Amino acid sequence: MNPASRSPVAPVTALLEARGVTRRYGDGRRRVDALRRVDLAVPPGARIGIVGESGSGKSTLVRLLAALDRPTSGETLFRGRRTSGVPERGLADLRSSVQLVFQDPRSSLDPRMTVGRIVTEPLRSRRLRHRGDVPSPSADRLQEVLAGVGLAPELAHRYPHELSGGQRQRVAIARALAPDPEVLIADEPVSALDVAVRAHVLNLLADLVRARGLTLVFVSHDLAVVRLLCDTVVVMKDGVIVEQGSMEEVYDRPRDPYTAALLAAVPRLRS
Repeated sequence: MNPASRSPVAPVTALLEARGVTRRYGDGRRRVDALRRVDLAVPPGARIGIVGESGSGKSTLVRLLAALDRPTSGETLFRGRRTSGVPERGLADLRSSVQLVFQDPRSSLDPRMTVGRIVTEPLRSRRLRHRGDVPSPSADRLQEVLAGVGLAPELAHRYPHELSGGQRQRVAIARALAPDPEVLIADEPVSALDVAVRAHVLNLLADLVRARGLTLVFVSHDLAVVRLLCDTVVVMKDGVIVEQGSMEEVYDRPRDPYTAALLAAVPRLRS
């Protein structure tokens, strides 16, 4: 066949993708479907907020997208390549390009490590070193990353328990950003913080995502937070996506009664 006559290969339009994913826990009468045939595509450069009440399936979905869990059925992909069911050694591209920030920094940071060790730990990973452009775990890189999240250089020698909640979450963000990822997944990153600290961390995230051109998947039950950070919103209820679209259309013209009820519960958004 003449190469010129071949059909062109379709470009990959999604960095992360879930196709018909179901995640089931237990069996028999104790079976719970945390997700039920969910489809979601995350294009490069998107800032997607996933909202819903506790138990809606938000965290389960992002764990599947990050290949921290496997779907019961369906598949997840990164850059068009399947990640669900793939052995860990086959996930190097995903692990080097997608970083996560979790809800509670007290449980996500190793209490035995100093801040400096925590932040540079991803840079020593063999799974990331294959990329070639991953920064080295040098003192200069450490200071650069700490300064980028507003932390003083001397904090590098402290341990997590010696920091405030806001400082610990900034350390978690610094660790996620240290290897220069393409995608940042933030799962309720401010819900464990005091109200007075949340705005500072959210503003920091917004600035970092914008400055670095990151693709963002942000999980929250707080619609005001999602509106601040995201341009697309996905609304989940009982393990399914009930509505998704641009921030303006979903907030101004919700189609699903559940979305309308969530918005009605936060009247300050309806300005």
